[in-house]
Amino acid sequence: MKVEDLRKIAVLGAGVMGHGIAQVAAVAGYTVAMRDISEEILERAVGNIRRSLERLVRRGRLSEGDVEATLSRIRTTLDLREAVGDAGLVIEAVPERLDLKKRVFKEVEEAAPERAVLASNTSSLSITEIAEAVEDPGRVVGMHFFNPPVIMRLVEVVPGERTSRETVEFALGFVKKLGKTPVLVKRDSPGFIVNRVLVPYLNEAAKMVDRGEAEVLEIDSAMQFKARFPMGPFLLSDLIGIDIVHHILKVFEEKLGPFYKPSESIERLYREGKLGRKTGEGFYNYREGRPQVPEEAGRGFDVNRLLALMVNEAAKVVSEGVAEIEDVDTAMKLGANLPEGPFEAARRIGVGRLTEVLRELEERYGEGYAPSPLLSSLK
Repeated sequence: MKVEDLRKIAVLGAGVMGHGIAQVAAVAGYTVAMRDISEEILERAVGNIRRSLERLVRRGRLSEGDVEATLSRIRTTLDLREAVGDAGLVIEAVPERLDLKKRVFKEVEEAAPERAVLASNTSSLSITEIAEAVEDPGRVVGMHFFNPPVIMRLVEVVPGERTSRETVEFALGFVKKLGKTPVLVKRDSPGFIVNRVLVPYLNEAAKMVDRGEAEVLEIDSAMQFKARFPMGPFLLSDLIGIDIVHHILKVFEEKLGPFYKPSESIERLYREGKLGRKTGEGFYNYREGRPQVPEEAGRGFDVNRLLALMVNEAAKVVSEGVAEIEDVDTAMKLGANLPEGPFEAARRIGVGRLTEVLRELEERYGEGYAPSPLLSSLK
């Protein structure tokens, strides 16, 4: 199927990501069927879409007429067959459980047209493994939108081992039709690009606190005010959700090795149910509002300590054939809102300086910190 011929999309799952993707597609002019397992979930999703559209009107990005026109293109259903029966593209946005996703894809293949492209919005699970559920894995592809989909410009396009070239080209073209920026993940690998680079950085910051190298507030302040990140790693972990960070790290540990094992503090918070903002407590306590991070708290912290880890993880991604250098930089700027990509940061700071930091960490903590050979080739 060609993207120019696409008219109807089915979105399976009406949670935060699902209804956001449905809204983006409807704003772009597509007819959308949004399916979930209860009317209550669907009604809440439509209400959230309406409020989001109204905010866009107040910001001057849409007109009043666009709100009703967009909503008229979205219909809801509890029936999977009704949702996907005449869809040219099906986007799965159900919870991050491989067994659940595989079951959904098996049901979708039985009900959707043979020409339909089947996409998963998974952020960390293998597209290749998800595609094992269908007889034609050539039409299965990853389309990883970022939260909130209405605002975030990046979409990672991820082929599985047997995804066809035509399916990949369709996905790249569709993302552009939405007004988003697609980045091709060349090889199906845990965490794709953004999570693979970002989440180990979150874990490393937590390891530093566990080892007594620095304090939570010190690190957050330095990364926000000195490195110019939107927020420090602990505020970000709490925003994402400790459970989600923990889940991604467990996938990494299983697929990539023990270096990615969740830190003691992340493991403890996860066990205690202190999952960040959504539970009122994580690395910070949110019961009296968002914590204040004073600029002076991080003045003594060397941000290169964490930037070196992030740059090294990005270099591993390129060395493993997951993505190109330019695409990694683009993905990290658009998907993590960083002021510069990791390779841009490496050139600014100096590869030699970052390599020194990594060598010191390798000597102190082990081979997981060994500098990637790719770093020495950067110019």
